[in-house]
Amino acid sequence: MELYIIRHGRTVWNKAGLIQGTSDVELLPEGIEMAQQTGEGLKDVKFDAIYSSPLKRAYDTAVMIKGDRDMDIISDVRLTEMGFGVCEGMKYVSREDGGGLLEGFWDSPETYEAPEGGDSFYQVCERAAGFLKFIEEKHEEGERIMIVAHAAMNQAMFSYLENLEVKDFWKHGKQLNCAVTVAEHKNGQWHITDRNKIYYKV
Repeated sequence: MELYIIRHGRTVWNKAGLIQGTSDVELLPEGIEMAQQTGEGLKDVKFDAIYSSPLKRAYDTAVMIKGDRDMDIISDVRLTEMGFGVCEGMKYVSREDGGGLLEGFWDSPETYEAPEGGDSFYQVCERAAGFLKFIEEKHEEGERIMIVAHAAMNQAMFSYLENLEVKDFWKHGKQLNCAVTVAEHKNGQWHITDRNKIYYKV
């Protein structure tokens, strides 16, 4: 089994530097272009199923990457982005600037305390693991699955696939918009075979 795990295209709030989480934010024109070019790069790849977060920035990305394939996109709420509760819509502060509102988010995820209404890393990892266990049970060896979701959710899936502890959540950095990471299930284990591949020039 192969998984193609893709992050959504760039959004209005990405550009504005705002915390998104579960807020339903539109793609920018350049985010649409990213998704279209990624779809072109993957047009010859045969997929047996496509899953997406129900948030429109991910679902719209999945629609554009799917292209003219005659198959449905399965919306799964478990793929919704990590929630940031009362901090959503506030100014995002980078790792280099100390994390701001989300203290510990980048440098010590195991001690990060979610804002009111938000998710802990443990919660998002549990949700990601539950989704991937479902995929392992539902799909056969030899099948190829596309999954389109979000930065933290995708990282939680990578953590499951690579058996990482929460403290190592950001070990490989944050996946770029519309980047593609491929994982292969072989001999009873998952292996990342391609990480953060970009197909667009925007």
